Amino acid sequence: MQEVPGRQRIAIAKVLMDKFNTGDWSELFQITNTEDFTSSHRRFLQDVNWKNEGLKQGCINAVNHILDSDPDHLKDIMEFEGVSNYFERSNATDFKIVKSILDDVVSKIVQNPSPSNSNESVYQALADAEILISTSGAPNAYDRMHTALHSFLREVCINHSIPYASSDSINALLPKINMYIKNKPDSDGRNDKIFKILRSTNAILDDLNYLRNHHSLSHPTENLLNDADALYAINIARSIMTYVDNVLNK
Repeated sequence: MQEVPGRQRIAIAKVLMDKFNTGDWSELFQITNTEDFTSSHRRFLQDVNWKNEGLKQGCINAVNHILDSDPDHLKDIMEFEGVSNYFERSNATDFKIVKSILDDVVSKIVQNPSPSNSNESVYQALADAEILISTSGAPNAYDRMHTALHSFLREVCINHSIPYASSDSINALLPKINMYIKNKPDSDGRNDKIFKILRSTNAILDDLNYLRNHHSLSHPTENLLNDADALYAINIARSIMTYVDNVLNK
């Protein structure tokens, strides 16, 4: 299971601080085989019982200890009676992110790229898409991913002095970049079949444009992509960005 980010760990700790008594914590430590926590934090259960000032930090330390010992313990925490329902009611945004980790959404998607051919538009669109995938689902993220790809391809053209028009769509930009890569000196023996794949990708980009214009949040519509289709389209966009960026930075 993916590691739970720090912000969501704190959110979990706040939920347990509100919900758990000493018996609940003792049961969770036993279930997760992390009873050693109370040995090194002797005041913790006392803080829980009396709601002492250090309780919040103690709960954060406890959650970190449990999840650091095994990320799969997230399931044990979330299945504890009342935790999921209270978490969803009190903090829906962080709950959705944690639930996406439990549902293994992250493993179904190509890793979010960190391209060197980037600018503020690319960075922000990628960040927005990542958040939306976790909180609202892939269909709501597709428009931002399309924007990230478009901004990235423009930035590649700028950084490598590839002529392009400001009105160029993604399927006008990629062939120009493809030709630039093909003419670039190659010391690694790049397979020419890759260029055929890139040319074929241009037909795919036509469809990605169509999906963006008719089945994303870029325009009002009641016919958003379903989860599987949106993830597939996002994976294609991310794969194109990752490959082009890697080749141009060799």
